[in-house]
Amino acid sequence: MTIHNLKPNEREVVKLTNYFSKRAEKLVKLGKLSPEHQQVSESCTKLADQIFANAAAREAILEKRAKLRKIVQDHATCPQCHKNTYLKLTGTVRNEKGWQSNKYKCRRCNVQFVWNRPNNPWDMVLFMEDYVAELNANILNEELPEEVRQHSQVVVEQLKQNIFQLQPVLTQSDEEFTQMNQRDEEMTQLLQNFKSYLQIEKIKMESWQID
Repeated sequence: MTIHNLKPNEREVVKLTNYFSKRAEKLVKLGKLSPEHQQVSESCTKLADQIFANAAAREAILEKRAKLRKIVQDHATCPQCHKNTYLKLTGTVRNEKGWQSNKYKCRRCNVQFVWNRPNNPWDMVLFMEDYVAELNANILNEELPEEVRQHSQVVVEQLKQNIFQLQPVLTQSDEEFTQMNQRDEEMTQLLQNFKSYLQIEKIKMESWQID
């Protein structure tokens, strides 16, 4: 974990803690490190460790969610030429149900279109649940051919299995993400308070002539 992985407020406080650590080393060499400065230096070390640990946990959770988001792969094709060779992703849109889908442009046909599938696993679960409801209506519709009703039943079972496997993974990821945000909020408050304290201590320590 490097300082570049930190948020701006975290980087600022880490720089302050580094200042105190270096200043304390000089005071130790001169035999001028007071118990008060020793306590400040130790607090800085503990805080820096806490900042980097929190940042590492945050980075791991965000990377995990980024990988999870990519498990849904579009198999989009142009509605005119029915090929994917010339497709270019141009953005994302949300439909009336709130599902996010990819928007493409076919450079061959010069047409833009929105693919009719969600582009992430969270919305894909909602999509599958909606599709299951439609298929269940087919199964109960006695006016449909038996072959269609049986096929709908097979697809429903497959979709339910997919939902069963995917939903717990998404729930766990959402819980981790919520906890991460809560920790970040707590860390932000802690850093805000500690920053003010360190700035005061920095002024006091700079009054020592150690060079």
